[in-house]
Amino acid sequence: MLSDLEKRQLPFAMARALTLTAQDVKRAEIAEMQRAFDRPTKYTLNSLYVKPATKRDLRAWVWLKYDAGKGTPADKYLAAEIQGGGRKTKRFERALQQAGVMPRGMFAVPGSAAQKDAYGNMSRGQIVQILSYLRAFGEQGYKANMTDRRRGSLAKGNAKKGVRGFQYFVLRERHGKLPPGIYKKTAYSGADAARVAHLQGGGAKPVVIFVKSPGYSRRFKFFEVAGRTVRERFTANFDQALADALASARG
Repeated sequence: MLSDLEKRQLPFAMARALTLTAQDVKRAEIAEMQRAFDRPTKYTLNSLYVKPATKRDLRAWVWLKYDAGKGTPADKYLAAEIQGGGRKTKRFERALQQAGVMPRGMFAVPGSAAQKDAYGNMSRGQIVQILSYLRAFGEQGYKANMTDRRRGSLAKGNAKKGVRGFQYFVLRERHGKLPPGIYKKTAYSGADAARVAHLQGGGAKPVVIFVKSPGYSRRFKFFEVAGRTVRERFTANFDQALADALASARG
């Protein structure tokens, strides 16, 4: 039987044990993300939060953050990895849809000409350039939309610096063998022009391809990892928390 002292300290010990176990779950989930995903970003690895338990509320939570500032909230883009099925649209995709660039119900995936960052994702710099070029920034960001003059400058390039000109254009529907998407057409001259003339679109390469809802398998075994960690860690955490509480109460 529990002593009176143990009974008084039990709520504190239970809350402490639940919180410690939740922290163990968070660490285990981070390790699982590193195993399941190819080069996960720091943003993804920092996407979990712990809500500690209290004596009045003996529940501790581990879940995905829902406030991402300017980025896509983790509870949107990681939920599909946990539950499987389709994913929700990203801000980049919603901007393209609102500007009439990408049809509703479609999603954007990187094409062969997409610039990738160290984590294999489409670079933020190219995303911003595309939104600006296609004037897809909304009212709040309209000043970032590219002017005709700037578009013309990019099309001309800079021969002295060896920079070829380029243009972005959009195919909202399939055109021959070219799937719908955003393409980058580079300006060539001389022998280079003859070399790429046979390519559809005159050397155009897909930067973004529009696809129907991409399906996701359950790569992130969130609930399985959480359950296993709770079974492995809770008893030890509770024993330690109760011992600490009793020692503190005895002075």
